[in-house]
Amino acid sequence: MEINHIPLNRAFILELPDEVLDAIICETRPAAHTGSDGSYSFKVYEMGIVLSLVCKRFYRITVPYLYADLVINTSDNPWGVPKQAFNKLHRSFRENQLLWPLCRHLIVSYDKANVGNLYVATDCITWLTAARTLTFSGLKDRKGWGLLRLATEQKSNCNSLSLCSTEYYTLDLISVIRMLGDFKSGFLPNLRTLSLRGISLYGDQMCQEALREKAGTAPFTKLKLRNFLLTPECLEGLVRWSRRLEEFELKFTFGDDFVTPGLYKDWTLATLQPILFLHRKTLRSLTLDAINCSGLHGFDLRQFEKLHELSISSQISGHQQRHKGRYDIDLLDGLLAPHLRVFYWDLTLVDQQCREGLDSFGQEEEEWLRQLGRKAIQRGCPLRKIEITFTPEEWGYNSDVYPWDRMDSIAAELRPHGIELSYNPPSVSKEQFLKIVGSEEYEAQENVELVAEVEHIGIIVDDRVIVPTA
Repeated sequence: MEINHIPLNRAFILELPDEVLDAIICETRPAAHTGSDGSYSFKVYEMGIVLSLVCKRFYRITVPYLYADLVINTSDNPWGVPKQAFNKLHRSFRENQLLWPLCRHLIVSYDKANVGNLYVATDCITWLTAARTLTFSGLKDRKGWGLLRLATEQKSNCNSLSLCSTEYYTLDLISVIRMLGDFKSGFLPNLRTLSLRGISLYGDQMCQEALREKAGTAPFTKLKLRNFLLTPECLEGLVRWSRRLEEFELKFTFGDDFVTPGLYKDWTLATLQPILFLHRKTLRSLTLDAINCSGLHGFDLRQFEKLHELSISSQISGHQQRHKGRYDIDLLDGLLAPHLRVFYWDLTLVDQQCREGLDSFGQEEEEWLRQLGRKAIQRGCPLRKIEITFTPEEWGYNSDVYPWDRMDSIAAELRPHGIELSYNPPSVSKEQFLKIVGSEEYEAQENVELVAEVEHIGIIVDDRVIVPTA
């Protein structure tokens, strides 16, 4: 492109090809997101709206992004959203049917206490049939389930369904099973991902019986569970439901409020072993976090032929048990699936009160990870990447070794063998760490000197000196 040939009265940006303009405008798009608790948030729409009004060309590129990710709420007064926002969105869809196919990701929030916008949600669900992903939260009564049923009937193109309980773990699994049916009636025939959050304690036995009849009939290949409060038998039925499970994620076999227990309180990796073994020939990705008991005993992935990615949290890996005499280095062999290429180790502290501290990656963690890498090399495992998630706060110091120096030391040992170790950006710089170490050592030295002085001259109490007896 010759800049000198562009007329002075014509904006340079308009000379860019559509694909470049699209890449620029794409960065301004609003995007809806759901949190782990089922809540949602989305970026503001102002920039996209302004760009769409610049010219016809900008309008053509921008509008699809404006309507790609949408949130619909049945409440006529939702928190954090302008009161008339959903009504105006409804009006736009009613007046211009060409906008309907633009929605690709739809989030529906059902508020049992306020259904003033129920007609808006109902119409939008009926109109926006091109949505590929559907997230639904707040399923607490028949109206909510009826709305979800309508959504599943209308969206044959949908390949991802997320159902969330926003509070108190009220998502009844038996209702999910009945709503999805046998997948032969035209409802979600292309479903590939099923995500369930906040599964209630209700109906465990009914779920087992219902799932026993549906084994191998579900098309989804990815199953994500959070706050699974039912029994291992019920989880087995849910896993068997899938014809071919390729990705499995389980986080929290208890309530993430750290108050609500599940029906079964002795979950271990060994509990999951026979359940996951059902899909040992197809599982490609496995993520496990926050189960009741830690340790690798009874957990063996060496017969999982397709497993390429494994993600476990440090809290369930059992490396902390070495000083208790229960940690066996040979148990690491069970993590090395024959085609494992990526291992994720998440050191995020699952705790209601605080986050992990600087001591959450110390000598024990360094040794555990180093041994895993060495075993991968010795066993000929094709492991190529180890990724660590570690975001500590500035507390918990118990060593003068910077935690990320430990990681770099492991990385230097493994790199010549083709294994790359990486981690998220450090939350505490080395300079900050050295200041923490220095200040704590100074305080410790002061305490030692104070004790020595007291032992020498005694303690002054109410202007009297209490002389040491020894």
